[in-house]
Amino acid sequence: MKSVVAFPGTMEHAQQIALALHERGALERYVTTFAYRDAGALGALARHVPALQAQLARRSLDLVPPERVSAYPAWEIIRTLAQKARVSETNVDRLWDILSHRFDAIVARDHVPEADAIHAFEYTALASFRRAGETGARRVLHLPALNNVYARDILQQERAEWIALRRDDDRYFDEKFLRRQDRRDAEAALADIVFVNSRLTARSHAAHGVDERKIVVAPLGAPPPDVSVNARDINAPLSVLWVGGFSLQKGGHYLAQAWRMLGVRDHARLDIFGRATLAPTLFCNSDRVLFHGSVPRSSLKAIYRSADVLVFPSLADGFGMVVGEALASGLPVIVSDMAGAADIVDPSCGFVIPARSAQAIVESLQWCLDNRATLQAMRLCALRAAARRQWVDFRRDIAASLECPLEQGDAHRQGLPCASAS
Repeated sequence: MKSVVAFPGTMEHAQQIALALHERGALERYVTTFAYRDAGALGALARHVPALQAQLARRSLDLVPPERVSAYPAWEIIRTLAQKARVSETNVDRLWDILSHRFDAIVARDHVPEADAIHAFEYTALASFRRAGETGARRVLHLPALNNVYARDILQQERAEWIALRRDDDRYFDEKFLRRQDRRDAEAALADIVFVNSRLTARSHAAHGVDERKIVVAPLGAPPPDVSVNARDINAPLSVLWVGGFSLQKGGHYLAQAWRMLGVRDHARLDIFGRATLAPTLFCNSDRVLFHGSVPRSSLKAIYRSADVLVFPSLADGFGMVVGEALASGLPVIVSDMAGAADIVDPSCGFVIPARSAQAIVESLQWCLDNRATLQAMRLCALRAAARRQWVDFRRDIAASLECPLEQGDAHRQGLPCASAS
């Protein structure tokens, strides 16, 4: 079966899907926007400009054979330059919307006709699925995030309670919401199979109209775990780590509130890596909180290994790949029950806490402060937790579901270890 995977980016989730198909000789094409390869001509140039190389490394496409890649970079370059130039978020969003529609149209026109199956991601699948309906290709939809209505309701409640965190552009996004949701609903209705990355994601979409019989749960994998854990100085200040966008949806304001409540002074420090859309002043300008901005993924392993615990208190997250990455580096985690990655965390390697609770974050961090030796011992358990769900397991589940004829799909998917939406 010749399969096309279309995703306007290079996130590992999408690359792993392509690799799953390639390993079985089924990948016809990986269609994307901008893809960087260190071995290419651009890579040779970038090696002379380290800052440029670091930025381009975030767009690396390493898992898909170059001869299987088709890239259409123009609109993504424009969008990225606009973002770097600090153009308003609403105008960057308008560019993203244009990119999404045009990318979908190109895939429908140039790639679906050659395929027996089209794999596409939410909001960039509608034209491709309509064309696949004409050609008879199987339509496979991948939903890496919680249902948008489900997530919107949570965030609206947050904005009602945290008035200071409302933004001037909230109205713009609210006005766009229904039209964009109609597109997503139409994609799900046309899909033959819907892959989601966690039981939480499955429940959120099933609750808002996606046919449960189509849904396959394939949890994401972790990187290969380190072979050993590094010893941490249990007498040094506790090193608390945040990786990813520091935003309302990720629960950054609850961590800030918890940090103020904890009053750790010199006993702990917090390092935040990722783009911040919440003001650092939430921490009352504490000198024990450092914002580092975004960094290349290649830098993260050393960052994970240099910390004592990762905090991921997301309010609405389909999975949260940073959790698996942290565990694979031997780093215990504190994760909310509104992140799909909570499925891979147990008491031996971390804490699953209620979302939207600063007090729960305080109690978990206080435990870490009071039990440094036990926290150090949890590092080995973190490696074991990561080993239990690797990317090879994800690819196996994807391939097993796709090898089943559609008319037998429900029964087969129910037989997979993670194939229930319940």
